[in-house]
Amino acid sequence: MRADPSRRDAIERRAEAQGKTVSAVVREILDAALHDRAIQSRAGHLKGRLELPKRTRDPWRSRLRQRNWQS
Repeated sequence: MRADPSRRDAIERRAEAQGKTVSAVVREILDAALHDRAIQSRAGHLKGRLELPKRTRDPWRSRLRQRNWQS
């Protein structure tokens, strides 16, 4: 594997801690990074969490409300 020494050491430590080969750990990291997940699975837990007052003079909040709720 070609990587700078600090990254290689970190991957080797992770592999040893998990009882896996360096190649297996690198494959897992690449698979996770390249796995195309829908926005719902990544951020669905945030739906409905943001509460803003209906009327506000704060331009940031007004702009956010208009952009996200079209109201």
